[in-house]
Amino acid sequence: MIRQSIRSSKSLALSFALGVIAVAGVAGCGASEQGSDDPIVTQDVQNERVTPESLAALPDGEFLSLDMTEKTVYAIDYSAGPIDYARIKLTAADGKEISLEQQMATVENGTYGDNPAPQLRESSEQRFSIASDAAYFNKLSESELDQLKADGYFYSEKAPEGYPGAGPQTTDPECIHAFCEICVDNTTGGRPETWYPGTYTCYLVEHVWC
Repeated sequence: MIRQSIRSSKSLALSFALGVIAVAGVAGCGASEQGSDDPIVTQDVQNERVTPESLAALPDGEFLSLDMTEKTVYAIDYSAGPIDYARIKLTAADGKEISLEQQMATVENGTYGDNPAPQLRESSEQRFSIASDAAYFNKLSESELDQLKADGYFYSEKAPEGYPGAGPQTTDPECIHAFCEICVDNTTGGRPETWYPGTYTCYLVEHVWC
């Protein structure tokens, strides 16, 4: 198969008890307390957008390869229509190719304690982002990144500042505006053990849960 590279809620049927809301306003995909320090900002991070048109532009039989060796955040935006995730592969530093569709299923079927599993295909923002390092999202503080490395994910009931469309998605007081960052090992699909660069992929997704 030929490859082409680029560099360039209500929909959720969740049974989510409001009792998991922490007094501090954060319940963890790790039940951690939100750090007060500022997010770590990684310099020179590029941002690329993948849409249905990105795939429609490919000749038949080709798939889109996202270069995960670059300091890039790829926004997978399906607001204009469905995306055939089976035609997207992630290329890691060791040359390993990972099926985006298969890794998404691993994320969506993971275990997140008492918290709802992130549904990448049903985000209220109709998008999710991926990168080879959670720090590239520029959303978490040092303590929050430590929490993510301890658990494999970080969940907050407050949308991260600067995330696309991070303004309030609903004024319903019974709705929960939240985001989750998740990292998975490229080989096992589980929580990264070594956190060696190039061996894992991280996801960022935002939701409104009512």
